[in-house]
Amino acid sequence: MICRALLSSLVLASGLTVHAADWPSWRGPDRNGISKEAGWNSAWDAAGPAKAWTANVGIGFSSMVVSEGRLYTAGWADEQDTVRCLDAATGKLLWSHAYKEKLGNKMYEGGPNATPLVVGDRVFTVSKTGHAFCFEAATGKVRWEVDLGEKIGAKISDWGVSGSPVMADAKTLLLAYGPAGVALEAETGRVMWDSGSGKDMTFAAPVVAEFGGQRTALFFMSEELVAVDPKDGRKLWKSKFGQGYRTHCSDPVVVGDRLFISSGDDGGELLKVSGKGTDRVWKNKNLSTFTGTAVLIDGMLYGHETAGYKGANQELRCVDLETGTVKWGEKGFGQGSIIAAGDRLIVLSDKGELSVVRANPGKFELLARSQVIGGKCWTSPVLAQGRLYVRNAKGDLVCLDVRPKA
Repeated sequence: MICRALLSSLVLASGLTVHAADWPSWRGPDRNGISKEAGWNSAWDAAGPAKAWTANVGIGFSSMVVSEGRLYTAGWADEQDTVRCLDAATGKLLWSHAYKEKLGNKMYEGGPNATPLVVGDRVFTVSKTGHAFCFEAATGKVRWEVDLGEKIGAKISDWGVSGSPVMADAKTLLLAYGPAGVALEAETGRVMWDSGSGKDMTFAAPVVAEFGGQRTALFFMSEELVAVDPKDGRKLWKSKFGQGYRTHCSDPVVVGDRLFISSGDDGGELLKVSGKGTDRVWKNKNLSTFTGTAVLIDGMLYGHETAGYKGANQELRCVDLETGTVKWGEKGFGQGSIIAAGDRLIVLSDKGELSVVRANPGKFELLARSQVIGGKCWTSPVLAQGRLYVRNAKGDLVCLDVRPKA
């Protein structure tokens, strides 16, 4: 897969050491929602996996990242955001950094949405109003901070800055701020380029890929998918997409010269990328993902179909990437999120029910299911080093022990 090969080369270029089963960034080591974990245990009874520890990290929807035995996430309480670093095995607080921030609870609980990014010995975060930070991963010492509102002045959308940061190369940090992103120098926080002060921000994170030899950063904005050169922000092409609320919470999924984009309001669309732009392969409402980005395994998309369904009736679906046809659908998963490891899907419903499903296009195959946490769960789970981490909107974080049984 081109995007996987590209990220691997960036990892080497940046000097990032990724342990075999670490989860150092949003959607995992290859930013495709797939863990490198092998041999983990999914043979649960109704009680579910054993809880190793619990913690409260504040209101929000920031997911977790795990690197070199440390877990990082963010939450809101007492009129401030707090970035926390916990011992991944015990839940012990190692360091935290708090700063004044608004809750931003329009139409939902609020709190930070973006997930931290670990690169080498640094951790990068961004708040809903555009405060970007670089910390020393081990100590929490602030290496730099940038108020993008002061530097650039882009108008914040109703839901604020929500896309998780991504490293485009060893030197360039990309953030979904402004109508087509902003790039910061990773070492100093200096603004390398920006896309202006227009108001156009969504929940989707930037995606870095390569098409026809051109390194490309994708920004999934409210009414179009925008492709830019990550070196200078030059627009390469754009593709119209969006209706309804146009929030676009799901990231583009890239494989070769194809990319899949999806929204709970506007269905799903497969595009073929050429040097001049995109051609539509298909568009329908067979996979309208919202809070969780689909995972792609052996040419099949697995994700939550949310259009036209409410509550528990929302389906987990398997859809053929090339044709857009539904291979199977199963109700009862709500507006949840999904990751994978090997041929197993790890699905967290919006009410905290955890399921393991075989990635099998021939049929729906449930392997395990249990209620592991309560409250609203829109945050993607994380699997790393034999532990599965889940969190809810009010900030309850649960670590589940899924190490192989002796």
